[in-house]
Amino acid sequence: MARRTDGGWPDGPRSLPPRRRRRTRRAFPAVALGAMAVGVAGCLVLLPAVSNACQTVPDATDASANRTASAIARGSDVLIVGDSYTTGRGSYDGTHGWAQDLVAERGWDATIDGVPGTGYVNTGATKSTRWNYLSRIERSESIDPALVIVQGSQNDWLVSADTLERRVEQTLRTAKRQWPDAVVVAIGPSAPQPLARTTTGISDAVAAGARAAGVTYVDALAGRWFTTTNSARYAAPDGQHLNDAGYLYLAGRIDDALEALATPRTREQCA
Repeated sequence: MARRTDGGWPDGPRSLPPRRRRRTRRAFPAVALGAMAVGVAGCLVLLPAVSNACQTVPDATDASANRTASAIARGSDVLIVGDSYTTGRGSYDGTHGWAQDLVAERGWDATIDGVPGTGYVNTGATKSTRWNYLSRIERSESIDPALVIVQGSQNDWLVSADTLERRVEQTLRTAKRQWPDAVVVAIGPSAPQPLARTTTGISDAVAAGARAAGVTYVDALAGRWFTTTNSARYAAPDGQHLNDAGYLYLAGRIDDALEALATPRTREQCA
């Protein structure tokens, strides 16, 4: 169940349009599989016999991946702090964004703290430092999340890169200190094009601050989540936010990023 701190509970299921369904892996065509089987069989004939005794397996000792896998499991307590993208501005009702989609998909017990116009430094229309990310994280100290996601910062375009980097580091260090057993992840600016091109400096500053705090940074710009090709169908009419399809897509990309963090590194195991 998602709890909101921005004005009430989400609408009930009957008021929502069809949302995201679990993605399934696409199967290879039968012809391709047959060709692959022949090719693999041919390769095995050429390999030394000793290779049959070795295989690549997940590294069960990858503590970081194991902690993340536990933190993103169904039913986990999750805190999401963000801006208007977390609130859902641009969606069908203006209050249903990527966070609500991802929480429903994952079955998390989540607190969704989205305030439009805010960031690590920016206070939005409130003009009060009580509403930047640091202050809101400090006020959430009483909860006990297994996963903390801090989204955004594209509203921090009026501050210098050095100021933003320092505030990001301070904010994420505070989250780690308050919840030493939690997995903390920072999601960078994820605007559609052409707005995305203007957030490069912001993304770099947030990445540097996250790195200094020892927090994983998910870089939507480097990953080219929003391109000149797909942005038209994902952008809201204002060009600043996402529409329903865009938030659904963003939820899926963040979901994929979390799954990747929860996948153990592999190692070669030989008999």
